Amino acid sequence: MYGQKWRSCLAATAAAVLFTFSATAQAADIKLDIKESVWELKPGLSTTVWTYNGTVPGTPIVVHEGENVTIEGVNHLPVTTNIHWHGLVVPNDQDGPGRIIELGASFHYEFTAKEAGTYWYHSHYRPVLTQVDMGLYAPFIVKTDADDKYSGDHILVLDDWYLDEHGNRLMGTARGDMERYGNIETVNGKTGDAIEPLVFRPGELHKLRFINASTAAYHTLQLAGHPFRVTHTDGHPLVEPYTTDKITLAPGERLDVEVAANGKDGQIYHLTSDRPELGINIPIEYKGEAVSPVASPFVPPVSKSFPGIAEKTPDYVLELGSTMMNRTAVQGEKMNAMHDMAGMNHMSMNHDDGMMTNDMNGSTNQMKMTSMPAMQWTINGKAFPDTEPLKVKVGQVVKVRFWNKDTQGMHPMDHPMHLHGTYFQVVSLNGKAPERETWKDTINVPAGQYVDIAFKMEEPGMWMLHCHILDHEDGGMMTMVEAEGAK
Repeated sequence: MYGQKWRSCLAATAAAVLFTFSATAQAADIKLDIKESVWELKPGLSTTVWTYNGTVPGTPIVVHEGENVTIEGVNHLPVTTNIHWHGLVVPNDQDGPGRIIELGASFHYEFTAKEAGTYWYHSHYRPVLTQVDMGLYAPFIVKTDADDKYSGDHILVLDDWYLDEHGNRLMGTARGDMERYGNIETVNGKTGDAIEPLVFRPGELHKLRFINASTAAYHTLQLAGHPFRVTHTDGHPLVEPYTTDKITLAPGERLDVEVAANGKDGQIYHLTSDRPELGINIPIEYKGEAVSPVASPFVPPVSKSFPGIAEKTPDYVLELGSTMMNRTAVQGEKMNAMHDMAGMNHMSMNHDDGMMTNDMNGSTNQMKMTSMPAMQWTINGKAFPDTEPLKVKVGQVVKVRFWNKDTQGMHPMDHPMHLHGTYFQVVSLNGKAPERETWKDTINVPAGQYVDIAFKMEEPGMWMLHCHILDHEDGGMMTMVEAEGAK
């Protein structure tokens, strides 16, 4: 969480940071030391984590719209890694998955922060779940001058951790789960009473930026006595903001909301999740005399809806599903488990616990598998890398239908689908137009239903399209969008 004075740099001082992160550098010279650390989730509970500059979440990058950004990632981990700039429209060679940072090496990223919004960055080294679950994620905020007019501008990164009472990482999934859900939930790396309060004065107007960094968990939140005015989805401003008492974020999603401080000095409210027993409970403390009511600085944008898109026949229909499969493994033999079509990294599988994981000793291609059933998630009946790519032209309007047919057996699943390289208009849910024009880069597709989206690729190259439940992505629910042509 951050105060209203950000300027074109990373949040750096304790006065500006309610949840303290590491010291930072200027936006044109950002350095991220990617390293192992020990992180305290609350007094008496610490765990080993992988970090950007020693904190969870990692160093928040805060720049202004249109600013050029140079970032050096230095890998001090015992494994290979990379960095993906989730939601940012950048050149293909800067997107992250195809740029590997070997052990002891570094890589420079350079791009322009084109559009304001709430984004984030995280490891995309496959299997993605392993490194994100260890803590490799952080906010990336692109600001406008209007953001400085709020009484407070706060980042809240949501996550969950699967640990024993001593902070030791529990492997695999909890009994009865097919995805890795945690038993401890955090806001900006803290849980329970360790979560510092937000401080309001009556009359103020605060901006809250929610980021769901969980590998599989959905988060539903509410603030007693205070409605949310939703202004942005995945960083993109709404033509028609709306007011609601609850918000829900699927993995990978972001929401920006306004909260009017309508309480009185001395009062305490609580921003809680629908699973408060797991630790998300943010106190809202009122301190000080009332100020004159602060007006919203948010100005809705003009519509940029694609003309005639509702009537357009989908160019692609992607059926989402799952199946059980058997994999026979070779113990101790180094081999490539997967090499994707964008020149991305290999994957190592360990099925002793039903998960795919990187070896922790630096041998990232080591395979250790047994012959046992495992879940495989599919697009049109195939698992990556056997899925068929979507072939498009740069600047072409493309309509895609995600049809979630993952409803069989005991485990019907929603699938939040994330597209790299651009963002998209939400066209319909089961053929019905959304209540308002909405632009996103991650869209939840409910089990048994379909969602239509439309997009234009702005940059050529091979771009990932995958479920952001990371068990599902690593298990095959991914394809590529092959964008050809000049910018």
